[in-house]
Amino acid sequence: MATGREAKAAFKKAATWGTAVAVSAEDLFLFTGEKVTRSIENLPDDSAGRPFTADRDPGLVTCAGDLTAYLRYQGLEVLMAMAMGQAGTPSQEGDSSAYRHQLRLAADTDGLFGTLAVYKGVSVHEYPSCKVDGFTISGEAGQPLAITFNLICDDLNLNTTEGTNTAAAMAALALPDPGNRILFRQGTFLLNDATAAALSDSDRIHPSRFSLTFKRGLEGDYLAGGNDRIAEPIGAGFPEVSLELEFPTYTSDTYLHDLGSDTRKKMKISFQGREIETDHPYRLEIMIPHLVITNAEAAVDKAGKIAHPISALCLATTSERPGMSGITDPFAIDLVNTRTTDPLA
Repeated sequence: MATGREAKAAFKKAATWGTAVAVSAEDLFLFTGEKVTRSIENLPDDSAGRPFTADRDPGLVTCAGDLTAYLRYQGLEVLMAMAMGQAGTPSQEGDSSAYRHQLRLAADTDGLFGTLAVYKGVSVHEYPSCKVDGFTISGEAGQPLAITFNLICDDLNLNTTEGTNTAAAMAALALPDPGNRILFRQGTFLLNDATAAALSDSDRIHPSRFSLTFKRGLEGDYLAGGNDRIAEPIGAGFPEVSLELEFPTYTSDTYLHDLGSDTRKKMKISFQGREIETDHPYRLEIMIPHLVITNAEAAVDKAGKIAHPISALCLATTSERPGMSGITDPFAIDLVNTRTTDPLA
C-alpha cells in the first residue's frame, strides 16, 4: 500500500523538451503535497448512420497542477529560480560558508525547464518536461511559511522497473535533512512610500498573514509532430504579481488613504534563521520596489474585531527606489544559505 510517508520528489534541469533526465539525491526536495494530473481529450467517432458511438480516439494531452512545500532557506531554490528566470553564481559572504543567491526576474523563461519525478511507492510518476509557471509564498502568525509551485508539464510516464527514473532507483535515494523551515515569527515587514528614504526599523508593520503570488501566464501550443503533447510553454501575456496582507485589527486609516490617493509604496519582507556561522545566518529577503494598493477594507461583522485586509499589485519601476539598488522589476529575492552553485547551472 502506497502512502505519503514513502513519497519522494526530485527536480532536475533538462536540455531537450520532451526528453526526461535522470534525477539524483542532490535533486531531491521535501514537499507536503502534489496534485499534478494528466487528462487526455476524448474524440468520439460520432459519424452518422449508427445508433450508438462505437469508437473513439485519444486527443490532446493536458498535464498540469500544483506542488506544495514548506518554504525553507535551502532546497527549493532551483524551482524558484526556474520561475523567476535569473540566478547566477552566488557570492560568498566574507570568508564564511554562507553564500548569497540573487534570484531575479527575467523577461521570459524560455529554455528553462526540467524533469519532475515523484516516487509514490507503486511507481515513479515522471513528468519528462516541466515548466514552473509561478509560485505563491504565504504565511501566518504561529506557522511555518509555505510555497505552492504552479507547474505545466508535457506528459506523465509511470515508471516501475523501466524508464529514466525507476521506482527502485528513487527508493534508494536518501532524502535531504529536515529542518531549516522558514517560520513566520522570524519575519520582519518594512513598508513606506516609494520615494521615501531607504526602509529602516522605523517602517515596521505587523500583519498577521501575508501571501505573495507570482504567475507568468505560460501557455504551450500543440504542433504537428508533437504527438498531441504541448511544445515548451511561453508567455501569453504580462506576468502578474500581487501581495495580500492582513491586519487582525483596524487601527489606522493609512492604507485607506493610500488607496484613495494612489500613493505608491515600497516594501521589504525579511526572514532570518539559525546561524550558518557566527554573524552569518540563513536569510530570505523579498524586495518589492513598486507596490500599488488596490483594495483596503475595514468591514464590521457584529461585535467582533474589525479586520483590515489589504490587497496590492507589485509593478516594475522605471527608476531605482532608495535602498533598493539595481532592483526595478516587480520583486526580487535574496537567499543566504550554504549552496555554492548556480541553481540554474
